Amino acid sequence: MADFTLIIPIHNEEAILKKNAVALHDYMKTVPLAGSFEIILSLNGCTDGSERISKELAAEYPGIRYITIAGRGLGAAIKAAALAASYDMMMFYAIDLPFGLPVIGASIEAALKNNGAVVIGSKGHPDSDVERSLARALFSFTISTLNNLLFGLGVKDTQGSILFYKEPFKRFGDLMDSPGAFFQTQLLIYGRISGFKLIEIPVVLKEVRKTRFKLVGDGLKYLSSILKEKRKLIAHGIK
Repeated sequence: MADFTLIIPIHNEEAILKKNAVALHDYMKTVPLAGSFEIILSLNGCTDGSERISKELAAEYPGIRYITIAGRGLGAAIKAAALAASYDMMMFYAIDLPFGLPVIGASIEAALKNNGAVVIGSKGHPDSDVERSLARALFSFTISTLNNLLFGLGVKDTQGSILFYKEPFKRFGDLMDSPGAFFQTQLLIYGRISGFKLIEIPVVLKEVRKTRFKLVGDGLKYLSSILKEKRKLIAHGIK
């Protein structure tokens, strides 16, 4: 059995928030490997009705909580929720459920079968069925390759869903400081440094809405974050 926190960053998601949050809650009640669970909606920079909806969800469903942080940022939202989480085993996932619901149970099962591994829902897994634009696929391949070369992660995808643990935050929380998308890679970097095995499981991805990630602007920021992280590790004598 595993007590489990599911972290869902929220930025202006009023159109799908209630339906998908309820679907997540109902699904978690069916996962046989989950003991107690909680779902944390981590609101960041919302200007629509997401906070009102989150408050209503938390009042109606005991397993749902929400927090609100100042400003917008995927990494900031994940970190704030991880620090507020009730349980050691956690998973980051997107509210549009890009891999469907079963990836959550599959991630928990894989973690438990592999002695508490960090588990990536990986678009690069050979058994994954992925449908997305060529430009997005090429960019993902490029940054995953750079992340592997510079940080020795040994995985094919650094941008999937991620099941992780609190231990790296206790040891390296101050260094896990990316407010944006690079925080996903920091979860893997400091998970590996903390002694966790990184494993990947297959996913099915059918892009149902246009990504909010801007290949030029956000892409350049991401590449800058990779180089900054490498310099930081060298400065701290971390390999």
